[in-house]
Amino acid sequence: IDWTLKHKNAEQFNYYCELTKLRKAHPAFRMTTAEQIAKHIVFDNTTEDNLISYSIKDNANGDSWKEIKLIFNGSNEVAEVKVKKGEWTIIAQDGQLKADGLNECKGGKLSVAPCSALILARTK
Repeated sequence: IDWTLKHKNAEQFNYYCELTKLRKAHPAFRMTTAEQIAKHIVFDNTTEDNLISYSIKDNANGDSWKEIKLIFNGSNEVAEVKVKKGEWTIIAQDGQLKADGLNECKGGKLSVAPCSALILARTK
């Protein structure tokens, strides 16, 4: 590892630090058995190419979050997705990530930037 590049790539370094923080803080991201994964992960039917959308549900692995919605847009175009209405905390959006949340939203029709992830969490 060339640590002299840390300052040059501070944005990416901070993103990875937040990913590590997110994983440590939420056991849903640390399931260890196929049974846990099969029980708690539900993939959404998507019709767009290069779009993956799924939920980690039911306070998976003892997590405080009831549901975590993860949407990955691998295309070069903005993707429009429908997320069930509710009180969501935005964890990652438009290349930004904050383990304790960037903002809040109510669900509904949301945009996912090209080549990025949208991660939402809800406690209720």
